[in-house]
Amino acid sequence: MNSSQAKVDFKWTQEIWQSAEKLASPNNTEREKALDFLTEQGAPQKSPLIAYLIVSMISDPVLDTRFHVVQILGSIIGDTSRSECCSDQVLSYIQSYLARINRDQILDLLTVAVQYLSAEQSLIELFKLCSYAGNILNGIVNDRKLPVQVRRSALFYCGEVGFMDTITTIQGLISRVEKREKVPSKAAERKRIRDENDLYSFAVIALEKLES
Repeated sequence: MNSSQAKVDFKWTQEIWQSAEKLASPNNTEREKALDFLTEQGAPQKSPLIAYLIVSMISDPVLDTRFHVVQILGSIIGDTSRSECCSDQVLSYIQSYLARINRDQILDLLTVAVQYLSAEQSLIELFKLCSYAGNILNGIVNDRKLPVQVRRSALFYCGEVGFMDTITTIQGLISRVEKREKVPSKAAERKRIRDENDLYSFAVIALEKLES
């Protein structure tokens, strides 16, 4: 279905307007109910405005709701929805938003990845539209202050999505770990080094995918 057909099929009702407004509610229960109703109506696939409101919720303060948003966006962007009922304008709005994604928003998405394994495919779809995410993921992989689980997740998506600009960072991490293995020392007890050792296997897998 093309963009013009999607517009003809979609009708704004009072209930849809009210639900769209509730996406901005400070009450999480209202936001969740609004997401459910709008999804049932097929509104995110057909209305650029509603799609934009939903993609702007990728940093929702409630992790469960953030996961819900990721699932909805993944289904919109995915091949099945795209070929069946998603308008070109909806995809354009989502892509435009994700192209400007910042570090905090990527961290919010990676937190979803850590907590919800079932979000994996949806997050891959989202990251494919994040034009400059590779540069941000470089910093996240090397950020020693972040939880190692988040850094692992960053490495995973570097490889799965194919962020070629992360190769140098990943190679650097692998090189540091391998050099330390040749010259064991008490420094291995430090958290920074323990974390890098933990990340090693994820880095190797990511690099293999990027270089294949």
